[in-house]
Amino acid sequence: MNYKKFSFRKHFITGIVLFIPIWITLFIIWMFIKLISNITSPFIKTLLFIFDLPETPVLIRTIGFFISVILFYLLGVAADTIFGRKILKTIETTVLKIPIVNEIYLSTKKLVNFFTEYKGIQSNKVVIVEYPRQGVFSLGIATIQTGDKIGVFIPSTPNPTTGYLVFFPKQEVKFTTITVEDMLKMVVSGGIATGSKEEIEKYL
Repeated sequence: MNYKKFSFRKHFITGIVLFIPIWITLFIIWMFIKLISNITSPFIKTLLFIFDLPETPVLIRTIGFFISVILFYLLGVAADTIFGRKILKTIETTVLKIPIVNEIYLSTKKLVNFFTEYKGIQSNKVVIVEYPRQGVFSLGIATIQTGDKIGVFIPSTPNPTTGYLVFFPKQEVKFTTITVEDMLKMVVSGGIATGSKEEIEKYL
């Protein structure tokens, strides 16, 4: 009975962990579409009037969605050209000069980079270290090596976008074959959602 209860809780939390990033992504996309729709609403309504189409919220949102897709695509194309990169760099420099706004921008950029960059990190970058004291172990991600020291980012539970960057002697860092995705599941769920129990036990 206890096993079934634990199994249900484990799978339930795993489901939540998998759902949250998807929900956040869809929510951000939806908010962006609403923003674009509101900005371009006069233009969209003019188009609907020209083509004698009803001004329904669904139709306005649908057109706003396609405009958003086109804008995302054009932004991606611009980022691949020298001229486009210069424009984007100028915009970024301008934003960074605005108080408060620059902090929000940098925080958002770091958050996005965290998930996009860490998604491609090799599984052998996940490490186990003795932290915050001897005999206590923490999971982390090896991010940088300087001489005989390795910088390890140790994420916080349940929010892995915050944590500590700690430098350890190379010999004190135990590299594992745990994937970053599995590690993040463990961190977010507080260790309940894990498929790498045996792997962790090998290093403890």
